[in-house]
Amino acid sequence: MLIGLFAIIGLVAGVALDALMGRLAWATPGGPLKEERVTADAPVLAAEGGALVVASEGSHWQRRLLVMGVAAGLFAMAAVRYDGAAELAIVTAYVCVLLVCAGTDLISYRVPNLVTYPAIVGAIVAGALMPDADILEVLAGGALTGGVLLVPSLITGGIGMGMGDVKLAAFVGLAVGFTHAAPAMLIMAIGGGAVATFLLVTGLRKKGEPIPYAPFISAGGLAVLFWQGAAFVSL
Repeated sequence: MLIGLFAIIGLVAGVALDALMGRLAWATPGGPLKEERVTADAPVLAAEGGALVVASEGSHWQRRLLVMGVAAGLFAMAAVRYDGAAELAIVTAYVCVLLVCAGTDLISYRVPNLVTYPAIVGAIVAGALMPDADILEVLAGGALTGGVLLVPSLITGGIGMGMGDVKLAAFVGLAVGFTHAAPAMLIMAIGGGAVATFLLVTGLRKKGEPIPYAPFISAGGLAVLFWQGAAFVSL
C-alpha cells in the first residue's frame, strides 16, 4: 500500500520536476525562466559543469514521461528501503535534488545554484537534527566528496568539471555521510569514466569537448542512498 502510494506521489512529483528542469536549464542569469531555446543558444547559456546539449523542443513529452517513470520508481524504492515519515520525506527530497541536477546538466550545461545551495543547507540541517545522525560525519562526507572534485575543477579552470559539479558532489557527501561517501565516489568515477571512454572511442565526443558529469554524481548518490543508507540511517 505504502509503496503504491509513493509511486503515485513520484509520478506527480515527476511532472513538477520535469517542468523545473526545463525552466532552470534555460534560465539566463538575471533573466526570465524560459525553456523554449534553440540548441545554438547553449554556449551562451552554459553554466557550471560541461554537458551534452539536449534540445528540449520536440522531445518534451518523451522527457516528461521518462522523468515521471524514474521518479515513481525511486519514490517507491524509498518506501521499500526506509521507515518513518521523516526519513521518507528527507530521502525523497534528496531524490528530487539529484534528478533535477542530472536533468539540467544533460539539457544545457547547467547545475543550478538555485537547487544545490538549498540542498546543501537542507542536508546539513538534517544531519544536525535527525536522531541517529552525527553532524561531524555529515560535514566530513561533504568535505570529502566536494574536495575530491574541487581539485580537478581548479586544475582545469572549470572546463569539464565545473563548480556546479563540486557543489552537487558536496551535497551527496552531506546526504550519505563520510562512511558512505567512498562508494558513492567510486560509482561516480566508474560510471563517468566508462561513458566518457565510450563517447571518445565512438567519436560522439572529441577530446576537450564537455561531457556531463552531474548524472554520474547523482547516480552515485542514489545508489548509495538505496544500497547503504543516508547519513542519518544505515540500511
